[in-house]
Amino acid sequence: MDIQDITTLFGKRVTDPVVEAMFQSLGIKRRPELARPAKSPYEAILRVNAQGMLFSFSERNYWEGLQGSSHGKSNTLIFTNVAVTSGIPDVMRRYVGSELPFSLQWEDDRATAREKLTAAGWGDRLHAYKRDAWWLPDYHIRLTYQPGSIDQPEQPGIFDISLGIPMPASAEPFPPWHYPMPDQMYDLFGESPASPAFQSLFRDFDSVRLVAEAEQEIVDRKHEFGFALYFDRARRAPDGRPSFAGINMCRDRLGTSTAWRGPLPFGLSFDDSPSIFEERIGRKADHWDDNKTFGVARWFLPDLLMWVNFDNLDNCIESVRILRTGYRDDLRD
Repeated sequence: MDIQDITTLFGKRVTDPVVEAMFQSLGIKRRPELARPAKSPYEAILRVNAQGMLFSFSERNYWEGLQGSSHGKSNTLIFTNVAVTSGIPDVMRRYVGSELPFSLQWEDDRATAREKLTAAGWGDRLHAYKRDAWWLPDYHIRLTYQPGSIDQPEQPGIFDISLGIPMPASAEPFPPWHYPMPDQMYDLFGESPASPAFQSLFRDFDSVRLVAEAEQEIVDRKHEFGFALYFDRARRAPDGRPSFAGINMCRDRLGTSTAWRGPLPFGLSFDDSPSIFEERIGRKADHWDDNKTFGVARWFLPDLLMWVNFDNLDNCIESVRILRTGYRDDLRD
């Protein structure tokens, strides 16, 4: 079965006859099962070592963004991703099935792979960093280069090719909520959550309840509104309440989060790839650390700490924190 034919099955239930037909056509006898008790990210992996293939399935309640208490509790799996590999010694064979998508070859270097996707009309969909990810209309395709060393993507050779769909977007609120601008939040540093300025800025987000919960230091509203607020109990406002110290703004469907629908600082977008962060912010990061899957970058600016968590699979931003200078100086070490 052709890989790009497989992508037409994304979003279908594992019990759907067409998914079952795919398994049979590939000679796959096992079926995916969700571990019990199920844990985030509520995913079942089916690894077919003899064919160099890996299939991913998400539990329906989590995938569809239903109530958090229901996540992992259905018996339904949704087909979301397929990956093929050039082989891992003593673990997985090289995939030698149907033609690779977009005429890619395992021996292609990064420049050649990009040329092939550009020739197919997708050059403007590239999100680049250590991997290359193209966000196509129906799915994302991700290439990991240089077998054995993701840190040398310019060396010849594709290690694996992964194709999958992002989780469905959260429903937008109606009427729309009024999200603060970055400079408005900077001006709130040190304010009491009960102050008129704070109450006005967060008026659409149950601002009275935020006052009551400020003593917790971190007030999590990611599931409802896509953000968490930070309050400094060591540096209190004149009214004795913990002072506002910052905010964490999250991309849609990050865990159980809905989307932060306001602007991000420095003109950043959640879809920006790590390769352009420093250009956007205008200076080199003071701290940068990443692995094959996730990463973090921090800038200790004169008036605030800028903290970006990013995804190394699809090459995008997961969350952005802005924190008052001095609130997390322990991160400088």
